[in-house]
Amino acid sequence: MNIPTPLRKLATPFLAGAMALSLSNAARCADGDAAPEKPAYVPAPEPVKTSILVGAHNCPLWEGSPSGGVWAQVVKHPERTPALGRYDDTNPEVADWETKWAVEHGINFFVYCWYRAGKADAVETRYAGAIEALKKSKFADQFHFSIMWENQSRDLNSWGQSGVSGESDLLERLLPFWMENYFKYPGYLKIDNKPLLYIYDARKLGADLGGPANVAAAFDKMRAFCKKAGFDGLYLLSELRYPSPQELAFRKEMGFDYIFEYCLPVADVAHPVATQLSLLQKMRETSPLPQIVTVSQGWSGWHDEGPNYHLPPAQFEELLRGAKAIIETMPAHELGSKLLLLDCWNEWSEGHYIAPHQEFGFGYLDAVRRVFSSAPEPHQDLLPHDIGRGPYEQGSPTAGVTTKKTD
Repeated sequence: MNIPTPLRKLATPFLAGAMALSLSNAARCADGDAAPEKPAYVPAPEPVKTSILVGAHNCPLWEGSPSGGVWAQVVKHPERTPALGRYDDTNPEVADWETKWAVEHGINFFVYCWYRAGKADAVETRYAGAIEALKKSKFADQFHFSIMWENQSRDLNSWGQSGVSGESDLLERLLPFWMENYFKYPGYLKIDNKPLLYIYDARKLGADLGGPANVAAAFDKMRAFCKKAGFDGLYLLSELRYPSPQELAFRKEMGFDYIFEYCLPVADVAHPVATQLSLLQKMRETSPLPQIVTVSQGWSGWHDEGPNYHLPPAQFEELLRGAKAIIETMPAHELGSKLLLLDCWNEWSEGHYIAPHQEFGFGYLDAVRRVFSSAPEPHQDLLPHDIGRGPYEQGSPTAGVTTKKTD
């Protein structure tokens, strides 16, 4: 099998899918048939059905130069190198590969980190290019997304506004922006005809609005706004990684509907599966708010500050099966019985990722497929170089190419 130089180091983990394609072509040639022509574009996804909705957190920082600072940890840890290379996630073709890989392994939606940045009297964003690329992509109608508002405190001089200046800013600027750009979009995830909005920093939101009672009042107005727009309300979810009684009570007072984790901390790195399942079960038993389960593949931090752990695919599958058992104990009317979140599709530099990459190829995605889908085990995992596509770094011939949807 001839593997292009930029992906030559990725050969071993990806042999299963790519070699199957090559052997099939070779067999046809041996029979006297000409090798089939390579498709002109990313082949259409072949989605598999899942027992519940499976989503993955998506880190959309991968814009700009492939030598930029966000890729520094990948340079340091080449085993993390994505199958797409150091890609530009503002490219719709990148979104199409990600959609294909996700739905063919049982992942139904992404939760994109969403960043406000800039003026306090306007809605300006950073790193929203991946969402726009998905919306422009050919296979956009086969995938869903939602957003997690990354509202934590940032330097006002270099970043600008990350949260809100008050209730009017939230209700008159931010919420209408979300409504027009995301909630009304057909591919935005709604359950029970309610959009899902994940919020990262509850404490920061409480400070911005002057306390939990004010947040609860604002949430009621947000739900009413969504009803006026034709929805049946709005699901509001708060990030929390520890079963802290004080933090849980604070979020309940604020009026959140659910709690979720962006990632799970593991101090006992020798037992990452048991530690995560214990945390999830304790949260399940003690929280006054219902829970959306998240499972984490690993963690290093942006500077390897740790604590470092890294589940191989077999252990990740064990974790998925344990999480599935917890989900099955949840009341049928709760969202937690209907969906699971995976951490993370592509936090390459922070050390938690499940998308195809050098070290384990499609190993994590295959684990998701085995646990949550009844699709047959044999399947073909296709890579860009199998069909002569790519590279996807900024400035490459295919970067920034906008594809048209077919009727």
